[in-house]
Amino acid sequence: MYAIVDANNFYASCERLFNPTLAKTPIVVLSNNDGCVIARSNEAKALGLKMGDPYFQIKHLVNKHAIKVFSSNYAFYGDMSNRIMTVLESNWPETEVYSIDEAFLCLNSLPQSQHTFFCEQLQKKVRQYTGIPVSIGIGPSKTLAKLANHVAKKQLKAPVFNITSERQWLQQIEVGDVWGIGRKWGQKLNRLGVYTAYDLSMVEARTFKRKFNVIMERTILELRGISCIAIEKSEPKKEIVSSKSFGQLQTEFNPIAEALSSYAARAVEKMRKQGSLASTISVFIRTNPFRKDLPYYSKSTGFQLINPTDDVRAITKYAKMCLRQIYRQGYHYKKVGIMLGELINNTQCQFNLFDSQSDEDKEQSDKLMQVLTDINHKFGRHAIHLAAEGVNRYQPWKMRSTFKSPHYTTNWHDIPVVYAN
Repeated sequence: MYAIVDANNFYASCERLFNPTLAKTPIVVLSNNDGCVIARSNEAKALGLKMGDPYFQIKHLVNKHAIKVFSSNYAFYGDMSNRIMTVLESNWPETEVYSIDEAFLCLNSLPQSQHTFFCEQLQKKVRQYTGIPVSIGIGPSKTLAKLANHVAKKQLKAPVFNITSERQWLQQIEVGDVWGIGRKWGQKLNRLGVYTAYDLSMVEARTFKRKFNVIMERTILELRGISCIAIEKSEPKKEIVSSKSFGQLQTEFNPIAEALSSYAARAVEKMRKQGSLASTISVFIRTNPFRKDLPYYSKSTGFQLINPTDDVRAITKYAKMCLRQIYRQGYHYKKVGIMLGELINNTQCQFNLFDSQSDEDKEQSDKLMQVLTDINHKFGRHAIHLAAEGVNRYQPWKMRSTFKSPHYTTNWHDIPVVYAN
């Protein structure tokens, strides 16, 4: 038996958390550089706003219906996600974090008669501890748990739903809404006479495996209540990418180098969090492929580190060296990025026999990196950073975020202040 915990309209719910006046206000959250809609409240959905709508195309609706618009605030959303997952993991050990706003629970060790009650209490606890509303779907497989969550949110408007003895709901769910099917497979299944989740559960699994692949066979079995997808343990990433589009096109080397240094620092932060060292560095740069009025250029290069490291100074140095190799004057650049690859555990590092870092240097590097980590953890990200990331407050390469809310939980300066009369 499985349950999936899914935050309701997560980004919009986060924006409402410290601004309760928005409780019934339609909300949309925009992508990087305020490009297009990536999250909507239920009120915004009711007004016809769709995922992926470009912001410039919906401005008339925003003004007409007084829709509240927010730029993406990933630091805030990430922190709230971490709080939700902490609550889940502290209340149930068999938890798999599936995405920023979803987590699976394996309920096999809990008596079946207690599944619904346990999830109802858990749902209330998440709301009480974090302020974020969540819905929980329960089923004998991950796929059925996802469908139960779909029914809870879309049909019943209920916080918790157990589909185990309510399989008739499969007849009301379009096959394209089944986890792992999607639009293209949904259209192909429609042409084969399969229109609902129930229809898919009744087909011959091996026949459809030949028509599609093993994932389709697994989905069919999961819809029948046969669990084929177990809870997965979180594994350290083998590579980490950090990249963003510029707020405005860049032509000069120095601003691009500042941006790359900032992205390198972010990648190192993620890498250190999972206890890894980088063995390779890759850097890429490109112009806007959709600007037909400007020449197109895209290039990448890599660097093999002699000794794996998590020292942001060394990684920034080599990243800028790579950038110098691929940067060309005369182009209007849209994006730069870095990938740290061949990540290894920092306790199992094999150094180069002929060019090994001295124990003293390594110890000094480790201490310095830990001090940087501790300061930024205590006082907020970017409280202390390399000068290579830029020292001016205004940095033209930064993403546009005209409608960004405060970093309520990750920056001391943005902590809400309550006044008592």
